Amino acid sequence: MMRRLGEELHYQYRCLRLGYGFLRGRFIHCNLQLTYRCNCKCQICDFWKTPHDANEELTLDDVRTIARKLNRLGTIIVSLAGGEPLLRTDLVDVIRILAAANHFPILITNGWYVDAALAVDLLRAGLQEISVSVDYADPQKHDAQRRCPGAFDRAIRALELLHRSRPDPRHRVHMISVLMDDNLDDVEPLIEIARELGVTYMVNLYSWNRGSKPRRLPGQQVTARLLELKRRYPEFVTLTTYIEHLDRAIADGGIGNCQSGRLLMNIDHRGNVARCTETLDQPVGNMLTDDVLAIRDRLLRVQREQACAQCWTSCRGFAESMTMRPRWRQLREFHHSVKAHR
Repeated sequence: MMRRLGEELHYQYRCLRLGYGFLRGRFIHCNLQLTYRCNCKCQICDFWKTPHDANEELTLDDVRTIARKLNRLGTIIVSLAGGEPLLRTDLVDVIRILAAANHFPILITNGWYVDAALAVDLLRAGLQEISVSVDYADPQKHDAQRRCPGAFDRAIRALELLHRSRPDPRHRVHMISVLMDDNLDDVEPLIEIARELGVTYMVNLYSWNRGSKPRRLPGQQVTARLLELKRRYPEFVTLTTYIEHLDRAIADGGIGNCQSGRLLMNIDHRGNVARCTETLDQPVGNMLTDDVLAIRDRLLRVQREQACAQCWTSCRGFAESMTMRPRWRQLREFHHSVKAHR
C-alpha cells in the first residue's frame, strides 16, 4: 500500500514538473538514441546501412549521468529510439533509471523482440508509453518495406502483449505509422486494427532529410481526410494541430521557425547532443562531458541563428503543437492521449 502511494505521488510530481515545462516553454522532449543497430533494413531508414558496434553505445552509468543532467532542465519526455532499442539487453534498466530521475520514458519499436515477459518488464520498469510501428494494413507490403519477413505479424503480436501487460491503464500503447506517398489509404484500416486490439493510433510524416533517402512525401493533401478520421475515431490521438500543418509541410517540404533546440533535443548513442535527428552531424556538445546548462545555451543559440524548415516529424510537431494556441485544446488532446485507457 505504501509503495503504491509512493509511486502515485512520484507520478503526480513528474506530471506537475512536465506541466510547468509546457507552460514556461522549456525543453519538454528529448530523443535518446540508445542504439543504431537494427534487425530490419527499412527502405525509409538509412541507419542500418552503416555497421554499428554495441561497445560504443552508452553504458548504464552514462544513462544515469544523462538522466541526472536532464533533470536540471526539468521533467522531460525521453523518447528511446534507434535503430531498434529492444536490441539493448539492458533496456529495462535504462527505463528504470530515467523514470527514477523524474522523467517520462517512452519508446518506439518495430515490435520484433517483444514477448510476454519483456512486455511486463518494460512497463513495470516505468515505461509510460510505447509505440509499435506499422505502416501498411497489408502484411506483405509492411514486410516488404521493412525487408523483414514476418514483421507485420510480430508487430501486431507485440501490440497485443503490451496492451495486455499494462500494470496501470495510464500506460499507453500506440500503433504508429509513417505517412508516405503510398499509404494514406491504409490509415483508416490501421486505425480499425488498432481499435480491435484496444490500442490507440498515431501518424508521423515521413522525413527524407538525413542521409540519402528518397523523397516520399504524400503527393496530395491529407489534412482534411485525417481530421475527418480523427473526428470519427477516438482511438486516433495525434494532435489536431499537428495534422492541421501537414498539407503545408507536404507542399513546402517542411514547416518554418523550427523550435528544435528550444523545446526538443537529440542525444545519440555516444552522448552527442544536436537539435534533432536530422542534424546529427551538427552536435553542440556531449552530455557526458559538458555542463548541461552550457549545452542548453548552445542549442538555444543555434535555434535562433540557424533557420530550418525541412521537416514536420511527430517529435518536433508534438513539442511545437503543445505550445501553440489555443493552449486549452492542446492540453485537452494531450490529456486524452495519456489518460487512463482500458
